[in-house]
Amino acid sequence: MKRILLALFTSFSMVNAETFEEILEKSINNDLIKSKYYEVMSYEGDIIKAKALPNPEGYISFERLIGNNTSGNLTEFYILQPLRLYGQRKYQTNQAEKELQYQKLNFEAFKNTYTGNLYTLFYEALYNKYLYEIAQKEMKTSKQILDFIKKTYQLGETTKLDLLRGEKDYKFTEVKLNLSKTKYEESVKRLSGFVGFDVKDIEGDINQIRQIKDKDLTTLPQITAINSKIESLENSYKFQRALAKPQISLGFITKEQATGKYSAGLMLTFSIPVFYKNLGEIVNIQNQKASFEKLHNYQLENIKLTTAAIKESYNILKSQLEEIDNKVLPDMKAQLSLAEKSYKLRELTLFEYLTIKSQYYELLRYRADLLMQIHKLYGEYIAIVGE
Repeated sequence: MKRILLALFTSFSMVNAETFEEILEKSINNDLIKSKYYEVMSYEGDIIKAKALPNPEGYISFERLIGNNTSGNLTEFYILQPLRLYGQRKYQTNQAEKELQYQKLNFEAFKNTYTGNLYTLFYEALYNKYLYEIAQKEMKTSKQILDFIKKTYQLGETTKLDLLRGEKDYKFTEVKLNLSKTKYEESVKRLSGFVGFDVKDIEGDINQIRQIKDKDLTTLPQITAINSKIESLENSYKFQRALAKPQISLGFITKEQATGKYSAGLMLTFSIPVFYKNLGEIVNIQNQKASFEKLHNYQLENIKLTTAAIKESYNILKSQLEEIDNKVLPDMKAQLSLAEKSYKLRELTLFEYLTIKSQYYELLRYRADLLMQIHKLYGEYIAIVGE
């Protein structure tokens, strides 16, 4: 019955376990991403507004002329259409389109950052799950040696001290197992909170290391976004220069004279930019443009140095991992196997065997730490450049 329940539990866990790709696919459409998306798409309204023609303006009045010998009605009506001259519509439309492009590229950069952070959180959880599996193996090894000690103690071949030491070692591995299980559960909860839905369990191979791909850093969304922003400001500057010129409206006017006659004609109105020529707006835009130009240079150089440092650390950690896998770990595993046989043959003391066992599992945990650092660096890399 216990075996059936265990099989059912294992099957249930496997069904509910999710990979990184599955979680990413589900979370890329969560409310946070949608919120950012609709925030970006709100800038489409600025394009519609920029392309629209200004509404005409109208005026109408009714008056009554009253005098000693005369009386009559006076009616006046005119309608004016503001003219968007000097390329105003083109500059404003270009400015709005480049601003939308800037927001879209920032959104792509945000998704890269989100993916990188998700990757790191996922592998932190997978790392804790891996430590939990190591703790299970260590506890199993301690149980096997404790069972051997108990048998030999009953036969009078082992001291009470060895029995107590074996029991203490087993209890300590049990504590580590429970602690690693708790850490794994906490890391899965943090992952769930980040993606915005409940993740029951995860699955993946922490030993599978992904290759860092070289990319043209000048084409990254956070860099090209700044270029779009600069182009948007350039068009905004031209638009403000156009607004600084006389603004002209063309219209039609008609009047009813007191004598019962009517007059009609064309009307031209214009502003006279004598005291203020949009200088404040122009200076503001010029300084914003200079700011983004400097930011572009800094951002590109910062990304170059950061990604180079990540690659260097990544390669160093990979070489350390390869050395452990090819040299240290096989030797340590063989040493543990030999130590177990030697202890059972009374060629080693229990203390010596437990020391070697502890060193072996500490090596496994150190190897797990290396793997986590490698995955963390990869998460930082894709947060910058994307996958």
